[in-house]
Amino acid sequence: MRMTQPLTETIGARLRAAGAVARAQDLYEGAGTDFYERLVGGDPVEIREVLALARTTGDPILDLAAGSGRLTIPLVRSGRRVTALDSSSDMLSRLRRALPDHPLLDGVVADMRSFALGRVFPLIVLGATSITLLDRAGRARLYAAVQGHLAAGGVFALTVAGGASATELSSPQDREITVPGPDGAQTYLFSQQIEDGGSTRLVNWVRVADVAPHAEVTVLTSRLRLLDAHHLARELVDAGFVTPAITAVRAHPGVDILLLATTWPDAPRRGGPDVRG
Repeated sequence: MRMTQPLTETIGARLRAAGAVARAQDLYEGAGTDFYERLVGGDPVEIREVLALARTTGDPILDLAAGSGRLTIPLVRSGRRVTALDSSSDMLSRLRRALPDHPLLDGVVADMRSFALGRVFPLIVLGATSITLLDRAGRARLYAAVQGHLAAGGVFALTVAGGASATELSSPQDREITVPGPDGAQTYLFSQQIEDGGSTRLVNWVRVADVAPHAEVTVLTSRLRLLDAHHLARELVDAGFVTPAITAVRAHPGVDILLLATTWPDAPRRGGPDVRG
């Protein structure tokens, strides 16, 4: 998903003041994947809950927007067969390097809004609040694709920010953050700008050391939707899923993540790539 205006006002002004030129880089492609891995790769949030779901549903498991494998790797290491799907071949390359030629891993480069895999899964997960990458039309397409790949009695589980975390995501921010680097900690300027009447947030990361006169500065960027669990629950029901159970994920102090778990009832299907025989 490409951004038409990738820079926040703060980052744009900071670079202009320094006489630097921006080079926008999608957070989930190319060089952005290294930063993303350093930023969140070791985060254990959601892993315990997803492993618990896997114990009750069995496998194979479909991990949507799997990235570099934050959820896939512990699932595979627990003995589960996993299909890891992501639109970024760069992200999946990192996952394959972590689990080279593993017999329980199947990596698929595909869009989570329009995949067709020819098989069904008792558990489909969409972690890391990745649902917020999609607009309303994209979420509708995702729901249809999930319906076509969910085994009878299977579970579709996704996460979204709640409580204090949701409040923080909906407010403009400009602050410095410290991120682990290959040669020690690195300082980045994080900028979050709220747009579209409060429905989306544009986020940028710039390494402070890169900002210099006449420099071409990489600006890592992404645009995400601001969604809450109850809104998503209504969307899921409207798409034909049963009312999801909403539970809190055990997370770091001050971090509020909610898990929505739903299934698809025995009812006429509304479309989507149904692959069940």
